Amino acid sequence: MKDAKKLLTPSPELDLFSSLLENSTEGLKKYYLLLTAWEICLFEHTTTPKTPKKIAKEIGDYNEAMVQLFCDALTEAGLLTKIQDTYTNSTITNTYLCRSSPNYLDHILQNTKANINHWTQLSTVLKNGPIAQNRQDFFGANWLIGIAEWAKAGSIANALSVITIHLDPKLWKKLLDLGGGHGLYAIAFTALNSQLDVYVFDLPQMMPITQKYIKEYKAKRVHTLPGDFYKDDIGQNYDVIFSSYNQSCNDPTLISKMVNALAPNGYLILRRFTDASSEGALKILDWNLLSFEGKKIGSKPHSSDTIVNQATYLKRLEEAGLTLLGTFPVDGISEITFARKTSDEATV
Repeated sequence: MKDAKKLLTPSPELDLFSSLLENSTEGLKKYYLLLTAWEICLFEHTTTPKTPKKIAKEIGDYNEAMVQLFCDALTEAGLLTKIQDTYTNSTITNTYLCRSSPNYLDHILQNTKANINHWTQLSTVLKNGPIAQNRQDFFGANWLIGIAEWAKAGSIANALSVITIHLDPKLWKKLLDLGGGHGLYAIAFTALNSQLDVYVFDLPQMMPITQKYIKEYKAKRVHTLPGDFYKDDIGQNYDVIFSSYNQSCNDPTLISKMVNALAPNGYLILRRFTDASSEGALKILDWNLLSFEGKKIGSKPHSSDTIVNQATYLKRLEEAGLTLLGTFPVDGISEITFARKTSDEATV
């Protein structure tokens, strides 16, 4: 027989568990809300105000009452705007979720959907280990174009705003974007200095995408250098070497190669994730849902045996003869370190 007196005492941390459950399921519901609207192309039909009846008919004879509830939920989420009895896209939706927008995040959405599909297999992964993935397939076109979409949306502008506060790009003649992938940072640098020649160094399989963006922006002063920066020469006499979000700005074994490629008084500009941004257990589990050659179970996102924390990396820069000029935040997850190939006093 159960003791009725126990009903008079609340269970421990019920509010905490209730909040965890509610927040988790609410996030999942919002994800499927957005995903479904994107997959049925609803946002292509709400570029102008329309009633639920008209929306339901245009997207394929859907249930009008359910479509109205769906649109109300999208409005509450900030993806639609309600005007009397009609619905139309919000600014966020027109900017990032409409296929006609130059900032449409198509590949980001595709990659997010693929990632969520990995999470649906979590129980299998716990039993059998990570899902096997070919490295080149993982770091392929969809991955790189997705990064480019985020970069265009604001990551480039955020980084260059920090750089131009501390340095003057108009004084540079030759810049290397090391591990530059899509090349959009390189293209942006030429927008700051029309006389600057920028070289994008990355793996050969990345170059078709780099060339695509060079052509789109008619960036005649941006050049491609295909290669592997662990194995191949990266060039010489650069006024600046810029690297963003890749192992060339995290791996001390590459420092000497970058120093040798800099011209006297040349600058090293390195954008990397803050140490804290990849430390969370949830992010580490997410990264380990997949496995490919060279990646160990339990590794942190985009890490390897040679990747070190910020303090150790900065110490290696100084040991290589560089003068550290400062590290500055870019946003909530990244920072930029400036260093110079000289013993002269310099300030940033």
